[in-house]
Amino acid sequence: MVAISVLILRYVPPDEVPLPSSLQESIDTVSLRYNSGSSHEIEGETPKDHIGSSKESIQLLLGKADKPIAHPLIPKQAAWILNKNRRKIAGWTIMFTCVGVLLLTSSASSVGLPSFFRFPVCGLGGVLLLSGFVVLTCIDQDDARHSFGHTGGFICPFVPLLPITCILINVYLLINLGASTWIRVSIWLSIGVLVYAFYGRTHSSLRDAVYVPSAHVEEIYRSSENSLP
Repeated sequence: MVAISVLILRYVPPDEVPLPSSLQESIDTVSLRYNSGSSHEIEGETPKDHIGSSKESIQLLLGKADKPIAHPLIPKQAAWILNKNRRKIAGWTIMFTCVGVLLLTSSASSVGLPSFFRFPVCGLGGVLLLSGFVVLTCIDQDDARHSFGHTGGFICPFVPLLPITCILINVYLLINLGASTWIRVSIWLSIGVLVYAFYGRTHSSLRDAVYVPSAHVEEIYRSSENSLP
């Protein structure tokens, strides 16, 4: 799951990230800045005079982020279309790569299956795995990976080779676990689900979180730090 998450964050990072509600004032400030611009600011008024709710602030940020730059118009639109297709291709490729890993490891571990069924499935899984690796190697990673969250991105070498290798090895190990191990894991997972359903979900810090575009997270944090006395 961690290796798959690395691929997702590198190629199709989320457009929005959760921030604590304590940063609402900074979110309103940044949204006002993007909405009206410095030339339209009214002297003596604060962002609270303009922003009605957190949802309006997020809509302003999202709307401003999606608008293309006026000049040059056509190249910017073409780049946006290509980037959108690239994210779709990367997302589907990651999914098919995981399917290929599952087919390859399952067929390789099932020695009791007939050869006429086992070898084609193993070959199909290998083709999907190698094709996914080639596609992810050829396409560019998403630029948003550098500014995801407040940590300024994360470090993982040899992407996509290392995550795909990690997925392959771990899925193979999981498939070859004994029945008693899976029973114990299932019991503990069931307990974890119950704890989450009846306690974790209602006490999660994300209940009051405000989701903002990932491209503006660093600016919101800087605005919050500048507003401290």
